[in-house]
Amino acid sequence: MTLEELAYLSQIVGVAGLLASLIFVGLQIRQNTKALKATSHHAITDSFNAINNLILSDPKVARIWRLACAGSDEFDEDERISANFMLLANFRIFETLYYQYSNGTLDKKLFDAELKTLKWAVTMPGFLPWWTANPISLSAEFRAFIDGLIREAQERDRRPGLQES
Repeated sequence: MTLEELAYLSQIVGVAGLLASLIFVGLQIRQNTKALKATSHHAITDSFNAINNLILSDPKVARIWRLACAGSDEFDEDERISANFMLLANFRIFETLYYQYSNGTLDKKLFDAELKTLKWAVTMPGFLPWWTANPISLSAEFRAFIDGLIREAQERDRRPGLQES
């Protein structure tokens, strides 16, 4: 084998090694992306569960949540503040979901499942008064998204017989 043939052979081996390295890096990135999405899913679920467990474990908090969702005025001032922060906490989680989904870091299945909950939440009698009274709590992009969901729900309510898809 001549020196020139040996040089060509070493170039071929080098290219094969480079391709193998690129394939390995691609597989590692894919695995890391899956792990990040799983971690994100877990963190969001934990956030919702923390609020749910608070409501479940404390009858006073459950009452505040029930009244807030119903749009009731039976609050004292401290309860009204608690209700505002509970709604804000929930919608900050929804905003995180929206942001992560928009950036491709959240699994579409989780977003679609929580979107059903979000579409229900914007129809709660207590939601719209709270939403309009808290205009600066969330990002403009997320507010526009929620405003769109509200319009969809209102249009659906005006047309009897339509079911949510």
